[in-house]
Amino acid sequence: MLRNPKTLRGDASVAEVREQLANPKVQMVLLADGRAFRGAVTAVPEEAAPRELALDYVEDNPETIPADASADEAFARAAASPNRRVIVVDDDDNLLGLLCLNASRTGFCQTPG
Repeated sequence: MLRNPKTLRGDASVAEVREQLANPKVQMVLLADGRAFRGAVTAVPEEAAPRELALDYVEDNPETIPADASADEAFARAAASPNRRVIVVDDDDNLLGLLCLNASRTGFCQTPG
């Protein structure tokens, strides 16, 4: 699990999210205010104005998992996800981390450095 995934504020703009999604390694942009998870954006419609709130384009039901889930369950859920990502949250929807699989879906992503 990436314990400190990159996030944008809950009031981030469409332009900010588009900038992140332009990186081919970024499959999902997490929006959070402090630890409070606000949503995940995987795509923004072309017609969305750059100054609009990205929060308007969060996934309806992003894939989440509790921190105490087994490694097997975490791997299976990430493998089944179209973007290879599962958001780790606690019972109060606080963001704890992000599970991600590598592009070949053979293992978890590694923390850089």
